[in-house]
Amino acid sequence: MYVDLLTRALGKGEEGRRSDDLLRADLVHSRARLQAIEGETRTPVAKALARELSYDGALIRLCESLEVPTSPSSFANPVRERARLERELVALGVDLSTALEAQPA
Repeated sequence: MYVDLLTRALGKGEEGRRSDDLLRADLVHSRARLQAIEGETRTPVAKALARELSYDGALIRLCESLEVPTSPSSFANPVRERARLERELVALGVDLSTALEAQPA
């Protein structure tokens, strides 16, 4: 079921290629939102699920851009796949804890 939801969520993304910097910023932002609910004791299930889908979608898009193999079907066990991809990104030097400064347009 989670794989189906994630596949649908990814299908509603923006068309076209986004820069790696924007993808990293999306990932860091969605990670912060996901971590914010970890401290909450009464987070609605729908809110928690939406934040997980947002983070995993950002994770997949960045990994695809950096040629790290993944797909929604790899998220049958989301916790394990999320951890694997985070380790891969850290190994590539991606800092998952800080947002990039906004670049002037």
